[in-house]
Amino acid sequence: MLITDKIKELAVKQPSKTSVVMGTMRLSYQELNSRINRICNSLIEYEYDGQLNDIIAILLDNSLELLEFFLAGAKVGWISAILDPKWSVKHLDECINDCKPKVLVVDEANFARLKNIPRATQVVIVGVGSELFPGGNVVYYSSWVADAFEEEPKILASTDDLFYMGYTSGTTGRPKGFVRTHQSWIKSFEVSTQGFELHVDDRVFAPGPLVHSLSIYAAAHTLYLGGMFYLLPKFDAASVINTIESNSITCIYLVPTMFEAIYRNASEQTKPVYASSLKRIVSSGDKWRPDSKQKVKSIFPNAALYEFYGASELSFVTILDPEGNRRKPDSVGTPVSNIEIAIRDSFGQKVQTGEPGQLYVKSKMVFAGYYGNSKETEEVLQGVWASVGDIARQDKEGFIYIVGRKKNMLISGGLNIYPEEVEQALLTLPQIEEAIVTGIPDAYWGQKVVALISVSPGNTIEDRDIKSFCREHLATYKYPREIIRVDSFPYTTSGKINRQKVNKFLLEKMSQK
Repeated sequence: MLITDKIKELAVKQPSKTSVVMGTMRLSYQELNSRINRICNSLIEYEYDGQLNDIIAILLDNSLELLEFFLAGAKVGWISAILDPKWSVKHLDECINDCKPKVLVVDEANFARLKNIPRATQVVIVGVGSELFPGGNVVYYSSWVADAFEEEPKILASTDDLFYMGYTSGTTGRPKGFVRTHQSWIKSFEVSTQGFELHVDDRVFAPGPLVHSLSIYAAAHTLYLGGMFYLLPKFDAASVINTIESNSITCIYLVPTMFEAIYRNASEQTKPVYASSLKRIVSSGDKWRPDSKQKVKSIFPNAALYEFYGASELSFVTILDPEGNRRKPDSVGTPVSNIEIAIRDSFGQKVQTGEPGQLYVKSKMVFAGYYGNSKETEEVLQGVWASVGDIARQDKEGFIYIVGRKKNMLISGGLNIYPEEVEQALLTLPQIEEAIVTGIPDAYWGQKVVALISVSPGNTIEDRDIKSFCREHLATYKYPREIIRVDSFPYTTSGKINRQKVNKFLLEKMSQK
């Protein structure tokens, strides 16, 4: 079974049912399947050696074409690699030359940025067809599929084949590709269908970039269910509100920073926002602050909150449903039904209930590895268990709490500090809007704990008050020795504060002293 099978099925059984909506563009399941088939048949015609797992790299902003090429690659047995237009030219060139795609799909603006495309790669440009670029291995999309058949292609792929390559930052900041099989996502679909109580009649909206796993997963799962999926060219709070209200959206996938932007925009509007159609909000990417979650009912009165913890490499690990959110909002929920977990100490032994340790997962949803990177793959896949180095604890009722991430751990005065714990304490102060904690080299401590904070609009707080609060709520060695105020933070594509850029900023700041 493939992730695209439901699209094919509904194209016959319910051909006129809407599948995807973007602005004024609305595709039925029949239209979507036909467009996917044309791309599939073009890939098959271009493919001359009959091998599965060739790579189609996609470098596009949010668009129907991005989704169609992604699904077509999956359907025909290729690996669809989604590249981020926000990357530097250096990172784009590195990733393209690492994976050496057989086909590269790109828009005109991004094509003009690229410096070193492999000679054997067929470039397909999505654009108006100005004939400015084509020549050699370069062709416009409209020309490439002009003579392609809309009939079902000959499919050789199976449920165990790879179909998707997403990218996550490595320890050096260079993106690394993680690959997934059809089965890993189909098993994940089972979890999210049950865990988020989704069904075929849902109108699902993911306003974030499709290059982020949360959004592309939301799209694929919705279409696998047979629902209706909505997307935007780019995230914009006013457009999100308008889309929800005008299309009676029932479910939205977002990260906490998106909700804050939506809430602020709603508060500024003269007409009250009261989107009663929205029944579910699914959030991931970062822990959602309790004070922020309390604002939801004012604009989405009927929305139940579902948070999940997982990773690109692990898929779903836990879900925090509405009841869990009410009882234990600081947790990330309880393990999903089809996995096993283990929390172990540094010697590999299981820890006692309530004690922190490294979290391991045994699951059919885990990734197949990092593309071309066996060393880092082996760090995650350890026999039948997998771990991304997160430190967690589990209470007597089975709820999981993320203490921190092993790769972010600081050592100050010989003691281990997980910055996430300090950040969570800081964020309980209503005056602090965002915070990130890191360490800088120190002759005495080894690493000195530093907190960067932004203060919420209309509020003030003194450094001495922050430090006094930390002394009351944290062990002495954990509270920040220095506090740096910033107006804003750099973010990753998934909406998290970019720790690597923050660390670079601090190092540059130190070098100027």
